[in-house]
This record gives sequence, C-alpha cells and structure tokens, in this order.
Amino acid sequence: MNGPFEELDLMIHDMDTAADEAQVQKLLTGFRGVSAARIVQGGVWLRYSATSISKEQICAMLHQAGYRAAVFQDSKSGATGKSSQ
Repeated sequence: MNGPFEELDLMIHDMDTAADEAQVQKLLTGFRGVSAARIVQGGVWLRYSATSISKEQICAMLHQAGYRAAVFQDSKSGATGKSSQ
C-alpha cells in the first residue's frame, strides 16, 4: 500500500447494532487502500492511501453494501463532505 495516507471520519447512519459494526469493520479493512479502520460511536475513523482509493469510492462501496455513509470530517483539511445517499 502506497502513501500518501489520509485520515477520514465517516458517519454511518444505518450502523445500529454490534453486528452492523462488525460488518462495517470487515468491509472497510477489506477495501484495497484502507490501512486502518476504527469503529466510533455513530461512525468510523479510517486511514487510507489516497493513491489507491478515494473517500468518494469508500462511501460508494459502503452504500453498495447497504450503509449510508457521510463524510463527517476529512482529518487533513477539516472539510466536511457529501453523503453517499
């Protein structure tokens, strides 16, 4: 996995149970380019290689799996982003 690495905070609107959290964790750590994912209340923090995957691709892949993901905050820029709805 090549850098540069970026960090991202996502809100996951449909992650309501421990089983959902485990599924989201498994999905994210299986994405090429994601080096770390940590479940937090109502969402997830992740570290990813910006040359391997984009935050938009991450949100789209979660949406395809049935979760509504929205960028809470880009840890690098502090900017908020759009929902995958």
